[in-house]
Amino acid sequence: MKHIRYHQHILLLFTLTLFACGGKKSTDSANAVSQNGLVTFHLNAPPSTVEPLLLSELADSVSYVALETTKETLTSFAYRFGERYYSVSVSANEDRLICFDKSGKYLHQIGRRGNGPEEYMWISCRPDPITNRAYCDSNEKTLVYDENGKFVKSIKREKGWDFFPKYVYNDLAYFIPTDIPAIEIVDFRTNQRLTNNKVAIEKNMTFWTEQYKKHSDRISYSGGTELISKSSKDAFYCWSVFYDTVMMAKGKEVKPLCRIIPENKYTMDDLFNKDSKAFLLQPLIIDMEVCNNKLLLFVAYFKSIDDYSAYRNQHETNCMYLVVCDLKNGSVTYHPYYIINDLDGGPNVMCRYNMISNLSVEDLKNDEEIYNSYFTPNVEAKLKDQEGKFQRLFEPLADDANPIIRTFHWKE
Repeated sequence: MKHIRYHQHILLLFTLTLFACGGKKSTDSANAVSQNGLVTFHLNAPPSTVEPLLLSELADSVSYVALETTKETLTSFAYRFGERYYSVSVSANEDRLICFDKSGKYLHQIGRRGNGPEEYMWISCRPDPITNRAYCDSNEKTLVYDENGKFVKSIKREKGWDFFPKYVYNDLAYFIPTDIPAIEIVDFRTNQRLTNNKVAIEKNMTFWTEQYKKHSDRISYSGGTELISKSSKDAFYCWSVFYDTVMMAKGKEVKPLCRIIPENKYTMDDLFNKDSKAFLLQPLIIDMEVCNNKLLLFVAYFKSIDDYSAYRNQHETNCMYLVVCDLKNGSVTYHPYYIINDLDGGPNVMCRYNMISNLSVEDLKNDEEIYNSYFTPNVEAKLKDQEGKFQRLFEPLADDANPIIRTFHWKE
């Protein structure tokens, strides 16, 4: 199916993330307790029936922008960051990062792909929403491009760090050391590291070296070690499967935000279980977003090996849920992974690994299954002045037009 291509690009760029809907609300505030000043959320198995979440519970409005379409800018997906949109343009000769302004007009290309000292190896980029600089990955370096896409400098990445900054805000870059719930902050104006997790990084690297030696003939799944990381406004959040604390970095300060404890928690050795039975009926957090004082978790509960295999092969399963953890009152609610857009009558929010913030015109016009899944019959738009706005924008566009970018304006 055409929508599988969204999975293939999830590591390429960046996105604000939301999640999505179908069924009866279940609330479990008794499972959240305060410990050491943190709210602790216990994730249990989802109830037999769950009710949809309405977008109006999270956002005040929705806006849409159609990206300019030319031969030079043709792309299948793009994401907003700050007041600009960024995309990968795939042409016959090269893959390249390109930038659009807030009205969708093409601005410029960001650097170029290649093996040179000023070129990026991978189409991986984090833009700074304040300075509009772009930070791209190239082997063991982070390449910096200015607001016009011109090369500025390269920064050598320290051993044990992730490929490139997970988030950049006003020239402060937030890195995640491999496999531990920690955040390293680097001030790119001075190239000075403001935090120091060196001991934790070295200890963790030693542990994993031993694990891979011990299980070298049995490694079949490594996704469980991936760190989930998202941003919300000027704060950055991260969480790891094997650690229960969500960390938040705001400016130069790093502190715990809350704790997440699964009802049944898998162990390090479960990673190397060939048949992956250790993951059955246990919550596997795939993605995370912080929005409107709520922690939104996209969670998989695999009921069988077939469910697990379907997920690993990027196919649809009925095991995906949206779990909403309220940071104010400690409640936990379970929902299907579609969020109904009851604000303006436009497409629903469909969550897999990421919020589909860009809407492919080709898919919406030509793939009946995707088109129908975006809309919920008999849902009246709460914002009458915006009703039909999406359809009016959508209809004149050619099937191969660049995506329509959807932006949610969250409630304060």
